[in-house]
Amino acid sequence: MIPRYTKKEMGQIWSEESKFRNWARVEEAVLKAKVKLGFLKINIPDDLADSLKINPEEINRIEKEKTKHDVIAFLMHTSLQLPEELRPFWHAGMTSYDTQDTALSLQLTASVELLADRAKKLQAIIKKKAYEYKKDPQIGRTHGVHAEPITFGVKLANWYSEFSRHAARLRKLRENVAVGKISGAVGMYTLDPKVEKEACEILGLKPIIATQIISRDIIAEYVSTLALIAGTVEKISVAIRTLQRTEILEAQEYFDPKKQRGSSAMPHKRNPISFENLSGMANMMRGYAVTALGTISTWDERDISNSGQERIFLPDTSILLDYMLNRLAGSLEKMIVHSERMKENIFLTRGLVFSQDVQTLLAQKSNLPREEAYKIVRDIAQSCWESKKDFCEALAKNAKVKKYLSEKELKKCFDLKEKIKHVDYIFEKVFGKK
Repeated sequence: MIPRYTKKEMGQIWSEESKFRNWARVEEAVLKAKVKLGFLKINIPDDLADSLKINPEEINRIEKEKTKHDVIAFLMHTSLQLPEELRPFWHAGMTSYDTQDTALSLQLTASVELLADRAKKLQAIIKKKAYEYKKDPQIGRTHGVHAEPITFGVKLANWYSEFSRHAARLRKLRENVAVGKISGAVGMYTLDPKVEKEACEILGLKPIIATQIISRDIIAEYVSTLALIAGTVEKISVAIRTLQRTEILEAQEYFDPKKQRGSSAMPHKRNPISFENLSGMANMMRGYAVTALGTISTWDERDISNSGQERIFLPDTSILLDYMLNRLAGSLEKMIVHSERMKENIFLTRGLVFSQDVQTLLAQKSNLPREEAYKIVRDIAQSCWESKKDFCEALAKNAKVKKYLSEKELKKCFDLKEKIKHVDYIFEKVFGKK
């Protein structure tokens, strides 16, 4: 991933140095497991892996110029740094993917933990904003058209709820990626299976059945979960971009009028650049999810078709979602909300958004079939769409409506407070009792 989108912590998790360091940790864990189980009688330094001087450039040079095999290059680079008595046992009885896949699980686990922390901080910001705008009325839109009133707080509560599900997904994902295998070239154990169990325990992983590699459904689940979360980031971003349209202008991305520039040609511009960026990044994540799904199938016990792809999409998806969560959190925290404009927009259609209440009351009071009451209100509403007349006034003048509803009853249908009276219930359902 390019530096522009790489945050320090996630970049470190997916760095070459970190990858090779984790390889060393797996090798160390296997040695310690052998010693503990009595298969080796030798002293293993506690900080063996961390004491090695890992030089990714040198390992890559050895691979390119000599071995054409990355794990062998790594072993050549590290074994000479070991105490002499340990060198014969470094990687003994293991295959490359005992080291690589088990170490990859350590990277995936660290990545999920960091993403869960980012998502938690984002949720806290969404919750704070939801309570801030809990009772601020806004028009709800379906198909992009005014439907019925909601509150901006409820919109935010929906986003919070979605991230609560993502938090649960990340907890489950943390469990599913924390697996290891020391079961040899085709999964039939060159070493005693007890070594695998003990080594995985040292590493904080659980042993899993494997061929030469750990099944790639786990990788596909990882990337797909990240893409799902990115989808919610996009959903929020598109919502704010829509609300920032000049003719709507109910919310907008923060813009510093003294320093920031919106356009090289048009000095007046204030654009939702962060939310647009996040929408584009979500599209990248979806593409990687499709690629990851394609790595599940390999020939027999293993081929190399998954390897090159994973070197690209695993760091990229992890780094990219980390960036997206961080940028969304900052953008929402500084977001500008125009509550008065929201209220004004509710009445742009001159009361049409209260048509359901009128239709329901008319059916109840008249004992007319619901469809017949619906047609009466619909005809008046559609006429008001065209003429731009006030809906309540048009209803009050209609003979069929006047026959069953008083002016007072009609006006009650247009009570905005009635439309948002269940906000407290919605918040309790989402956030629990305060």
